[in-house]
Amino acid sequence: YTMRVSSGSWAVPLISLVAGFAGGLLAAWLVLGDPVVAEETGGQIPAVVSANEFRLVDQRGKSRAIIGFSAEEEPYLAMLHRSEARVIWLGLSEESGLSIHDVDGKTRLVLSLDTAGEPSLILRDRQHRTRTIHTQP
Repeated sequence: YTMRVSSGSWAVPLISLVAGFAGGLLAAWLVLGDPVVAEETGGQIPAVVSANEFRLVDQRGKSRAIIGFSAEEEPYLAMLHRSEARVIWLGLSEESGLSIHDVDGKTRLVLSLDTAGEPSLILRDRQHRTRTIHTQP
């Protein structure tokens, strides 16, 4: 059995290749759009950046850290697990402090100052049994 190759047989693969390349470019342009640049800095770093909230997101778009304001309009820093469960929280409130949570969102450690400025440390195990350490006035 012999196969005959005509002189025009290269045209179909070439047209297919060009059409595939053009389709890929068109799809990328439609889906991705033009690249976005927030602001050209001209090589200078701004002295101050202002916002109500900053979010650090991972490559999947999940929030991993937040600097913002609480519902009471007090500043806080939260660090989140990849599941977006809050693991560390540091902020101001009536009793300012630091809380550390496990990946299930349960509070494990709280270090705080009450309204009189007295510190306390609260530790909780997996069964949520609490141990509290207060300073003696």
